[in-house]
Amino acid sequence: MSLFTFFNGWATTAHGDSDVPLPQFVGAEFFPPMDITGFMGDVGIVKDNIVTKRFVFSASKIEALRDKFSDNTFGEFPRRPSRIETLSAFIWARFMTAIKAQDEPNKIFSLLHAVNLRPRTDPPLPDHCFGNFFRLAIVVPSLDGEINCQAIISQMRSEIKKINGDYVKKLRKGANHLSLMKDRAEKVTKGGLISFSFTSLCRFPLCVADFGWGKPLRAGSASLTFKNVVAFMDAPTEGGIEAWINLKKEDMEKFEMDKEFLGFVST
Repeated sequence: MSLFTFFNGWATTAHGDSDVPLPQFVGAEFFPPMDITGFMGDVGIVKDNIVTKRFVFSASKIEALRDKFSDNTFGEFPRRPSRIETLSAFIWARFMTAIKAQDEPNKIFSLLHAVNLRPRTDPPLPDHCFGNFFRLAIVVPSLDGEINCQAIISQMRSEIKKINGDYVKKLRKGANHLSLMKDRAEKVTKGGLISFSFTSLCRFPLCVADFGWGKPLRAGSASLTFKNVVAFMDAPTEGGIEAWINLKKEDMEKFEMDKEFLGFVST
């Protein structure tokens, strides 16, 4: 959100328009700085050969997956799975199958989804609050037997639902949450926790900044130094979604050979 605020405000100013939304720097007020001694900020940055590839899912393929994952009732969440829920569960399941995660009983495989905190605070924060106002919803799906995407979606919804006004109030106190972050970082460093992270930029104002030579036709993701990361973006085709996936080279080679995954990829 902060990046879009900056670029779109810059473009608006370049056109001579005075109606520019001003960023609000309230991060330090809302989340006062704390002592983070012992927290390793470079956790997740790897020296492995990371490969970034773009996979496109057409609207029809996404709808087919949504129908496939709508067969079972979602307990207290009967709503049909969203496009992002569907693709997140599907990609995670196919990646687990490709790397044979079931053969690694001593490791924990988690699914993480970025959640924007701005609309979830009480009262909600403006979109133009500058900074990383997000948290991660964390799910550890079962790998016993066949991977159940419906169950993964239900778990994701449950964890995301917990990130509400009360959660943010506890988060602002900081101490307990920081301890959890340190504990998770230690597990990642030791190799016992394998995380796979998702974030969605769909329906965000990615291609609206016009600096005078027209709006961009498309936007993409730069190659990252983080492994096991997926960024969703709107595809140029109506209703389609691009998945920009970052994996270790050897994992990508296995992943893009998965026939079930390829059966739903358009490009």
